[in-house]
Amino acid sequence: MVTASALKLALAVALIAGVWHLRGGWDGVGPALVAAGWSGLAAVTLFHLLPTLLCGLAWRALLPEAPPGAAMSCVVGRWLRDSVNQLLSFLPLGGEVAGARLLMRHGIEPGIAGAATVVDLTAEVVAQAVFGLAGVAAWVVLHPDNAVAHWGAVGLAASLPVLLGLVAAQRAGLLRVARLLPAAWRAPDLHAGIEAIWASPGRLAGAFLLHLAAWFLAIGEAWLALALIGNPVTWAEALALESMIFAIRSAAFVVPAGLGVQEGGYVLLGAALGLPAEATLAVSLLKRGRELLTGLPALLAWQWLGRRRTDDAGSA
Repeated sequence: MVTASALKLALAVALIAGVWHLRGGWDGVGPALVAAGWSGLAAVTLFHLLPTLLCGLAWRALLPEAPPGAAMSCVVGRWLRDSVNQLLSFLPLGGEVAGARLLMRHGIEPGIAGAATVVDLTAEVVAQAVFGLAGVAAWVVLHPDNAVAHWGAVGLAASLPVLLGLVAAQRAGLLRVARLLPAAWRAPDLHAGIEAIWASPGRLAGAFLLHLAAWFLAIGEAWLALALIGNPVTWAEALALESMIFAIRSAAFVVPAGLGVQEGGYVLLGAALGLPAEATLAVSLLKRGRELLTGLPALLAWQWLGRRRTDDAGSA
């Protein structure tokens, strides 16, 4: 699986490189990547760990009861969730299932692990909607005549029924009979766990605020990358750019890893902000490199844990 993911990423980069070479624009991307260098890629990768940490702590905040070390388990689990979703995105909810199983391996009851994962996903999506609203506001302030703000607002309005439906399904207990849920989440006490979490407004608020902080912190990745390649932007411009990029990738979830969608989004949205296409494409490639650096070790660890569990079951 890891090899297939690496080949998929390499194919996407090769395709983008070929297209840009044919259109005569690759000469600008190369110097931008050289300007960032390996140290730039390392800096972008290390910066990405900060929002990952916040997301892991948000997940931990939802656990009613947890053994010692649960916070670290949630942070590592979040790293695994993101890695699976980015590099093995053809697996529906694969990252969430892998993360929940990791929590179970660390002593958390299956129903509680599944419930916390469901509610955490909801809190993250709601936080993204608020983050997207801030991005639309940034577009209105920076470029009031640009259509991006209009389409961003339309997209947020269209997502509202989905958010309300997700919350309603949990509050009404519909997940007790939802056969579409992964088998790992269909525990007898799943609904009881969800009810316990929703009965604690403080936990919900804490998870939401941590996810919101993570979304705003995540824009620093593009802000840093653009500064490293010699095209610095303001924080408001980075917010306008990244909020729409995240929204586009979320909407295009059926496209594995958002291949091509992310790159095209960076080029088009960057142009609306006055950024050269070569610079924004270089940012996208840096982020793809970061996905590989953070994702492959997580997938290797996941496979090792799976084999270890199989060996333990065989020797029992």
